[in-house]
Amino acid sequence: MLEQLDNRSLLYLATPAFVFASVNWCRKHWENRSRRPLPPGPPCLPILGSILSLDDPARPWLGFNAWKSTYGDIIYVRLLTKSILVVNSEKVARDLFELRSVIYSDRPQSIVYEPFALDFNTGLLPYGDKWRLHRRIFHQQFHRAAIHTYHAELLRGAHQMLFNFLQDPTNYTGHVRMFTSSFILSVVYDYQPTSENDHVVHIMRKFMKLVVTAVGPGATVVIETFPFLLQLPVWFPGAIFKRASVECLQVGHDTKEIPFQCYNGLTQNHNQSNGQMPQCLVADTMNRMRGFENEVIEAAIKEAACISFAAASETTFGTIFVFLLAMILHPEVQAKAQADIDRAVGKDRLPDFNDRPALPYVEAVLRETLRWHPLFPMGIPHATTTSDIYKGYFIPKGVIVIANTWAMTRDEQKYPNPDEFKPERFLHEDGSLTSDTMSLAFGWGRRMCVGQHLGDAALWIAITSFLATFSVHKAFDESGEEIPVVPKFPASIISPPETFPCQIVPRFKDASVERLTQLTGLGPSEFINMNFDPNADIVAEQS
Repeated sequence: MLEQLDNRSLLYLATPAFVFASVNWCRKHWENRSRRPLPPGPPCLPILGSILSLDDPARPWLGFNAWKSTYGDIIYVRLLTKSILVVNSEKVARDLFELRSVIYSDRPQSIVYEPFALDFNTGLLPYGDKWRLHRRIFHQQFHRAAIHTYHAELLRGAHQMLFNFLQDPTNYTGHVRMFTSSFILSVVYDYQPTSENDHVVHIMRKFMKLVVTAVGPGATVVIETFPFLLQLPVWFPGAIFKRASVECLQVGHDTKEIPFQCYNGLTQNHNQSNGQMPQCLVADTMNRMRGFENEVIEAAIKEAACISFAAASETTFGTIFVFLLAMILHPEVQAKAQADIDRAVGKDRLPDFNDRPALPYVEAVLRETLRWHPLFPMGIPHATTTSDIYKGYFIPKGVIVIANTWAMTRDEQKYPNPDEFKPERFLHEDGSLTSDTMSLAFGWGRRMCVGQHLGDAALWIAITSFLATFSVHKAFDESGEEIPVVPKFPASIISPPETFPCQIVPRFKDASVERLTQLTGLGPSEFINMNFDPNADIVAEQS
């Protein structure tokens, strides 16, 4: 009797479960049949997804571009546990990121952000109130109409770089780094670094180096798969991720606090000397938000200021390196750009921002530099906030969306022979500029780089000033033979060229500090401000 009751009870329990499972299966089956298809993509294996279909998983943008010929401009792929929508064309990118920006303006989130002090990075913030506050701070300071206020500081930084090249052309890496660091620290904190080893520059570069080393793609996959690794004590053998996390958190805190402390010290000096506040992002934002003073506002200002340095210094540095590499490999382009400057500016002064409209070929060189090797080959990934239908394809909510900048810059219909460095592709036959400004190098839609106008101005004045004053060529070995330059780029989300041998020589006669001073229009007192010795020996040889 008890056995019959147990069987009956089991049947009563099993029947609803079976019915529920059947209904759920039917519902999912019906949804899959009635739902629009996903975009096409490569074959997908269990667990691995399509990662074996990539020829070089460390450089997925190359594989995505190769898939374009088979699957088209929009591809759906799963790589390990990540579902990814790859956008390979400007047309699709514009449709999704700009015309449907409400859906495509989020960022994918990861458990690695907070333990490695990346949770305040504006570029990685989810679409929400904190991101909007950061964006507001940046936009008020770096919108297009405000950039002219930074022209004098950018020009000063470019001239300082020229003097550094003149006195020590072998340390070209340090001089470019000094230019990028000095102008952004001045713009953000009203702070002038004294050297490459300045303590503020050192702590901020240390943080960026730690993050790039600790949170690469491979490390991120491991941590997301085994999150307990971040819970290990720091003394535990093999707890490399935990130790890296602790160091990143400490240095990340310092990158926000130390420059802000320097700003407060400079503010006190200003008040004591002339009673005026400095003009910079931190000061201007604090003045605008004075009526809203609270911990959230102050934290956002510190975070936005810190990210300004990281974003501007690395991208500007890397792009100038791409430019120098292109000039070495294409001396005919360098000569043509210099002729453009000599024609419009002459040889008795250096270019300034007023000369920009008269230098179309130099402008084309800048655009081609951005196209030839984009610093972010895949941009920064987006994420969908809700599901969408595009061109008959179903795009799920929460999917990672990658704008494959590499594929867009390799579009052979728009850029024939895309691997060639050819500024003429941005010029009409009459020498005027085309409408293609290469804005895609700065991202898309609401997540487009808010500092793009400042970055564009910094790149233009650095490139133009260099071309007017110096030439870069291949270096020679001890036997007098040219050292070949083979471009090498790291397999990383941000991919500047690796250092290469070169020689930098001045173009102007009587290559001396005095002569360069005449060209820049600097006065004797400005030598002191720029840390130059007018009587120093010149290492560079006149070409």
